[in-house]
Amino acid sequence: MNVHIWRLEIGTFPVRRLAFASRTAYENGTLFIDAAELQTRIAEPAAIADIGVHLAHPGESCRIVHVLDAVSPMVKVTGRSTVYPGFFGSASPAGSGRTHVLTDAAVLVSGTFPESTSGALSAAEAAVDMSGPATACCPFSDTANVVLVCRPAPGASNADFDTALHRVKLKAAVYLAETTVELEPPQTDVYGLQPVDDALPRVVFLDQLHQQGLLAQTFLYGRHTQGLEPTLLHPNEMLDGALVSGNYRQPGRSITYGHSRNDVVRELYGRHGRDLNFIGVVIGRGWQDTQALKERQGWMMARLASLLGAQVAIVSADVGGTGGNNTIDFMQTIKACEQMGIRTVAIMQEAGNADGSNPTLVDHVPEADALVSVGGVGWDIPLAPAVSRVIGGATVQPNRAQEPLDAAGPLQIACWYGTVWKRTFQGLSAVDA
Repeated sequence: MNVHIWRLEIGTFPVRRLAFASRTAYENGTLFIDAAELQTRIAEPAAIADIGVHLAHPGESCRIVHVLDAVSPMVKVTGRSTVYPGFFGSASPAGSGRTHVLTDAAVLVSGTFPESTSGALSAAEAAVDMSGPATACCPFSDTANVVLVCRPAPGASNADFDTALHRVKLKAAVYLAETTVELEPPQTDVYGLQPVDDALPRVVFLDQLHQQGLLAQTFLYGRHTQGLEPTLLHPNEMLDGALVSGNYRQPGRSITYGHSRNDVVRELYGRHGRDLNFIGVVIGRGWQDTQALKERQGWMMARLASLLGAQVAIVSADVGGTGGNNTIDFMQTIKACEQMGIRTVAIMQEAGNADGSNPTLVDHVPEADALVSVGGVGWDIPLAPAVSRVIGGATVQPNRAQEPLDAAGPLQIACWYGTVWKRTFQGLSAVDA
């Protein structure tokens, strides 16, 4: 691997405050936003009738509802590609040059799809509280958020609206980060897989992506991953936004922000050359259609890891979460890796219920003897008090079988956005009592 080609500098600019202004600029930790210019830059009139721009800060009595995705504001300053490649320009490989990132900030997109849906391929409710006890479940309760509330244009289909949403959120992320292009970052980190001591264990990260279809999918270089064979990525490609989420199925679902700031990738980078040799990332598609395809997927993932010379595999699924059908694919990958001599550690959420009376895993294989639990969705749900302001809508409907609830009122719901990811980086774990 040519380490010079895959050298990535990431300059970070912390955001402590957001403010509307007559021009968009970054100054001393404050991001000033010209809302009218932002709306013009990101407009998608064929599918989106209008885009409301709202600001939300940590500690505010504010709730954001109908959250669909969250994106890290970043821009490519120098290099052969762009951030979020495939959505912008060509799909030339990302992961080199210099990228600027606005840290402690996020672009959240909120909206309701125009056509009714049912079953697995439906958008589930997801909410974020900026203060109160629910913040323990919401990763974006501690970021300064630019919230884009999108209303579908008349006649737009779900597919039209979804395609436009991706362009809107990514264009907004780049537009905001462009404020730093001419600035010197207060901190710059360099990422690259430099040669290290051959005696260190060779560790690969296997990341299982969620892909079922429209409203429950993941994009690689701008294209959905239906039919994707296990693929090798340089970890820098992830940090530059090669993976984008189009998954709205569950409130604890994968997040574009979580792909580009993947905690496992950053932890392995921090330990590269110290106590391990980080050799790369292998991605594959979960939710295979038959047991035979699930077994095949596991072997193909393990095969690629073995060809890389991996001795250890860290396995995760869409930023830490697995559930239902997806767990079977996950277990087949663990089984195949272990049978090919690769010691495997898996990070996963549990199913079941908080008191443990129901099974916590939909599937399990004997080879999966090193599991890191990050808790389960719906465990220890806090009672969130009423809020002074709601962004995104007047009601929430956590369960389609129930009547909508007042979005501003006290809520005890399991649909806090990004719960699994928040619990993962908080270090929450289950204990067998």
